[in-house]
Amino acid sequence: MAYLSFTFAQIEAFSTVAALGTVSQAAKQLGKDRATVSELIEFLEAALGYALFSRQGRTLALTPEGQRLKRQAALLMRQAQAFDAAARHVRHDISDEISLVYDPFVPRPFLCRLIETLAESNIRVSAWSAAREEAEAALACGAVQLALCQARNRSLGSEMAWRSVGVVELDFYAAASLFADEQPVSLFELASQPQLVMHPAPDGVAAKQGRIADRTFYTNDRTLLRHMLESGQGWAFLPKHFAATSWRDVKAIDVEVGNLALSQMIVMLWKPGMTIDFAVSEAIKIVPDVWAESAVTLAGHAG
Repeated sequence: MAYLSFTFAQIEAFSTVAALGTVSQAAKQLGKDRATVSELIEFLEAALGYALFSRQGRTLALTPEGQRLKRQAALLMRQAQAFDAAARHVRHDISDEISLVYDPFVPRPFLCRLIETLAESNIRVSAWSAAREEAEAALACGAVQLALCQARNRSLGSEMAWRSVGVVELDFYAAASLFADEQPVSLFELASQPQLVMHPAPDGVAAKQGRIADRTFYTNDRTLLRHMLESGQGWAFLPKHFAATSWRDVKAIDVEVGNLALSQMIVMLWKPGMTIDFAVSEAIKIVPDVWAESAVTLAGHAG
């Protein structure tokens, strides 16, 4: 491939002087001093081996060669300007994508705001709900790039990177008719009634905290869960942001183990090395801030 013997700055100087007629006006438009513009044209002429302008005092006139190259230089400048416009907006014209899996306990207003915020960076999101084990498996095989899960308080080794996102406050909920009016409800009474579980938690602290009843029924669909609670088919240990007390005949119940300080940490998981991907890197930066903003909104609605 042959290398050019002149620079873009030299062609820019020639085209501008040819269009405006004087070095002074060209220098003003280009934001350069007169000596620099004159030098650029001289170097271009030296590289080409012929003059582009005939000089008579301060007056410049295009030589036949210069006249012939004027149009080509102007076309090149327009192409350069088009390239500059495209380069400045290329990030906005190309849509990045990210796949996200989230725990059923993750607040929907947060997810909606996250998707909106990522869209502002031209990142489109594919998202679905899954339990922790499913999320880790999806990350491991590359089906998703990011996961929002309940913390399990166990080592992830070098297979996963993680970051805490925020806390979900929890409480006990049941149909008003499921338990006797006397409060608090004993652990024996809880164990004797079916427990409705939004996702399996077979190991660790989450399992001990979330599983109490002898019989459990699983659904990660909130509409089905609501129907089962409203119809008295069991009780559930749910995030407060579900606003389950607004469901028909459902109330928060006091239990003998206490209802205070019941919470679950939500963490963000990804495979090490994924931060080189623009969409993943941007999401990792954005998620905690969006969670904090959404938590304030949810608290305001709760109040």
